[in-house]
Amino acid sequence: MTKMPAKSQTGVVLVTSLIMLVIMTLLVVSLVRTSVIELKIGGASQISAQNLANAEASIWAFMNAPAIRGRFFHAAVLDVDLTHHYTSMDTTFQHLKYVTLTAQEVACTEDAARGRGNMLGRAPDVVYFDVRAEARDPVFAGRTTVHQGIRAIAAADSCP
Repeated sequence: MTKMPAKSQTGVVLVTSLIMLVIMTLLVVSLVRTSVIELKIGGASQISAQNLANAEASIWAFMNAPAIRGRFFHAAVLDVDLTHHYTSMDTTFQHLKYVTLTAQEVACTEDAARGRGNMLGRAPDVVYFDVRAEARDPVFAGRTTVHQGIRAIAAADSCP
């Protein structure tokens, strides 16, 4: 059995380890970039979900505001500032200051589905609204718009 001289293997381990180090470094850099992109996507998704929840909550607040409930504005476009109806100091309604809500009454008519047969007197009226709520994030400038129709029960004879 013949032995290889030590001089022919000089530096092979060093070159191999450097190649492995470069490959592992590229792998780590790629993983870090992927993680950063996924964090950005997750953050944008979270902001979008929060804005959607804020817009829907503002529509609920509009329909249930003490000053608005039972009192509708016929054939008017309303730019509603809900901070007058709910204090922004209360953490429950703090999100409303970042929402712009516009409501327009589309129709007001007698409710044909209620009050027939077993109810004395006139049936209650219904009011149909076209509501647009735009929620924005004050930090990252994300925006979400909710546009929907709403049907609300009004007192009898409240339609013009």
